[in-house]
Amino acid sequence: MIRRSLSWMILLVVPACAADVSGAWNFKVASPEGVHTAKLTVTQDGEKLTGAFSSQRGEHKVEGTVQGDRVEFTVRYTGGDQTMLIPFRGVVEGDKMSGEYKAEETTGKWTAEKAK
Repeated sequence: MIRRSLSWMILLVVPACAADVSGAWNFKVASPEGVHTAKLTVTQDGEKLTGAFSSQRGEHKVEGTVQGDRVEFTVRYTGGDQTMLIPFRGVVEGDKMSGEYKAEETTGKWTAEKAK
């Protein structure tokens, strides 16, 4: 009984390891205009994420974090003379991620699958 209690206490005290999201991801973003595809390339240093979001609208800088299975990152979109920060939040499940984003007044869902 004591051994079982200690096991549960250890599980509660040990922080969850950050999911490994490094590498290339095939990305889909749902918007009012339809589904758009992109490639997300991520470098991970502990919980810190950096990388690039590449689509037919160009390549844009990415910065964010991953804590446990929760991922948050911002795409710095620059088009013409306008810069927009687009936050993405989601959950990592093995080789897949999904969540929601907000671009000004538009919100939507996204999914990603690790490129093979």
